[in-house]
Amino acid sequence: MKISFAALVATCSSLLAADHLNLEEGLPTQLEDAYPIAYRGREIQTHLSYEHVDDGTDRVTLQPQFEFGFAPNAQGKITVPFYLGDADKKNSGNIGLEAFYNFNTEGISIPAFALSARADLPTGREAAGIDTTLKAIATKSVSRTGLDRVHLNAAWKRNAGRGPMEREHMYQMIAGYSRRLGADTVIVADYVREQEEEKGKTFDIIELGVRRQLTPLTVLSAGAGAGVSKDSPDVRFTLGFQKSF
Repeated sequence: MKISFAALVATCSSLLAADHLNLEEGLPTQLEDAYPIAYRGREIQTHLSYEHVDDGTDRVTLQPQFEFGFAPNAQGKITVPFYLGDADKKNSGNIGLEAFYNFNTEGISIPAFALSARADLPTGREAAGIDTTLKAIATKSVSRTGLDRVHLNAAWKRNAGRGPMEREHMYQMIAGYSRRLGADTVIVADYVREQEEEKGKTFDIIELGVRRQLTPLTVLSAGAGAGVSKDSPDVRFTLGFQKSF
């Protein structure tokens, strides 16, 4: 009976525990890995970011989100970003709905693959049309210990409510690396290339970040980025918080 009870407690703890190894968009960089939250897991997340954008204005983004494992190998996410500062606030308050599915665990020579689909509803400022995003994700360990992993994200977005000077279709490519340092810390580095909604603008940014598990249910993250092309934000700073329950 004691053995059964201990096993039950361990199982419940693993379901509830926050996974600091699991890379999430914005926590602390834009890089994602190919693994979902645990089945039946629930997590409240939020991140606060600051950007000095290429036109000389400042944007602060506050994005709370709720993530849940609604099926084995699958998760759902609800997000609502709010834009502050003197930069363009278009789409602030849009509700985003996302489904994510992992196809496999990585093998000796095969990466883990996942696919996510997202719809951003026009509930926010100056919003029009339902924007959609489709993203493919790959993750592969590159050391025998599993401490080092590389990641590739490739996304396509359709701007349904585009204006006359905006693109209808955009892409984003991210290549990144993560490494586990000790039991509670993960460092992340990536390179992002992304088309903006405004025609003719594409930016490149290098990001570095750290994720730290404070308690079995709580993860904090912090990151910084620097633009490397003329249309890029000059700088980007991000703070994030995750709580499982």
